[in-house]
Amino acid sequence: MPPFRALLVVPALLLAACATAPTLPHGEAVGEELVPQRIVSFAEVDADPEPFFERTLLVEATATAVCQAAGCWMQIEDEGRTAMVRWETGCGGKYAFPADVAGRRVVVQGSVYPITLSDEDLEHLRAEAGEDVEIPKEGYEFNASAILVVDQPAS
Repeated sequence: MPPFRALLVVPALLLAACATAPTLPHGEAVGEELVPQRIVSFAEVDADPEPFFERTLLVEATATAVCQAAGCWMQIEDEGRTAMVRWETGCGGKYAFPADVAGRRVVVQGSVYPITLSDEDLEHLRAEAGEDVEIPKEGYEFNASAILVVDQPAS
C-alpha cells in the first residue's frame, strides 16, 4: 500500500472507533471520574451475576433509599431486584450519596459481589433508612467509586 493511502486509512479507522465509543447520559456525577462503557441494568446483573464479579461496571437502577446520616450507602432497585451500594472509600470517606437521590435513576460505577448482612449491620441500615424501607439480609452489594444521578434514564 502506498504511504499516502495508509495516511488516509488510519484517520478513518480512528473516526470509526470514536463513533462507536459508549457515551454517558447527562446528570450529576459524584465520586471518581466515570469511565464510559456499556451500561447494564441491575436486573441483568442479578439474573446472572457471576460474569460481573471482579470487574468494574456501570449499572443503572433506581435509588430507593439513602443513608440520611452520612450519605455512606444507598439502596437501588430494578425490576423488583434490590442491592446495596456503598462507597469504596467507606462511610465518612471522600464522597457521600445525595440525601435526595431516592426515587431517581442512577448509574453506579463499581464492582458487585454477594453479601449477607450481619444482624447488627441490618439493624443499623434499617435505622438510617427509615420505617418504609425494606433492606434484605442477603443479596448483592456494589463497591462504588462513582455514581451519576441521571437527568433521563440511559436504558
